[in-house]
Amino acid sequence: MLLLITFSLFLAACQTSPVAQAAVIPATAVTQPTAVPSPTLPPPAIVKSASEQPTMPSFAAIDPDDLVTKTAVPPAPSPQPPTPTPPPTFTPPALPQTALDEHYWLRRPIPEGGTVWTDKAYPYGTTRGGTLDTHHGVEFYVPTGTEILAAASGTVRVAGTDAETAYGPQTNFYGNLVVIELDSQWNGQPIYNVYGHLSQVLVTVGQHVNAQDLIAFSGATGVADGPHLHFEVRQGQNSYDATRNPLLWLWPFPDRGTIAGRVTFANGALAYEAPVRAVRVDAPSAYAATTTYADNTVNADTELNENFALDDIAAGYYEVIVDTGGKKYKENVWVYSRRTSFVEIVIGE
Repeated sequence: MLLLITFSLFLAACQTSPVAQAAVIPATAVTQPTAVPSPTLPPPAIVKSASEQPTMPSFAAIDPDDLVTKTAVPPAPSPQPPTPTPPPTFTPPALPQTALDEHYWLRRPIPEGGTVWTDKAYPYGTTRGGTLDTHHGVEFYVPTGTEILAAASGTVRVAGTDAETAYGPQTNFYGNLVVIELDSQWNGQPIYNVYGHLSQVLVTVGQHVNAQDLIAFSGATGVADGPHLHFEVRQGQNSYDATRNPLLWLWPFPDRGTIAGRVTFANGALAYEAPVRAVRVDAPSAYAATTTYADNTVNADTELNENFALDDIAAGYYEVIVDTGGKKYKENVWVYSRRTSFVEIVIGE
């Protein structure tokens, strides 16, 4: 669910805790009590309503007959064996305490106790102050030899080096890398995770891995300027041109959410590398800042159409500020636990 929050929501929210509203707890399927048959009449037909179906289907195949309303019918005189039907493909629900319309599918690829937060100096779509190429992923700054975990379950599509095949803008870019195609698709499109600059790869092509399985060790191979993990999300195809912002896919920490936004000029043109910061209004909070995407070589989320994102923002009420041309342009937004809030700022209005 995308939230475009205005100041009026702030007034309403004064009566209700925003954090309490943030947790989205999946509904529990209700089991219908068994009907007691009459001694003289046949038992009534059992009808399953849509509300009785589980709201978070498992990955296992589900009988399609259980997904529709059932009515009692007389048996056919000569029953024929049913025609095999392939099971439906389900998109997994988001991780706990998030809404089903979010794609927070990915756990942190670094074990707990390590540097599990993303680097804020060189986020997706930025150039680290113009010193580097536009970034197609995010970084986890960890020492060489740190365990690298699968962010989600899937099948290994690439495992080794890119010395001969370019999986980025050139060969020898990622050095040792792993690419995993996730078990689930987003809007019918495959999703891939890329793990780059590894010191050692522990999986093989075609191997299936589960979320949080050990797949590699971190390093500084390829074009890395020091040991770290480079992490990407690709949508639709395993291509450097198909990346998306991982900050919109990585499961936020408890009581934290994500701000995604779009900064444009009055004529609708995107504002490139505009400085963006979020200042909490209702309580003290850590400094949070980024820039909008540097150019059009990276992709926005297909539904949000954002050109910046701030991750792991403490739940609360914020003023999002763009400083440009000696002026400040502001919009207010609520941030909810493990949700994405959207804000749009127009420069010149």
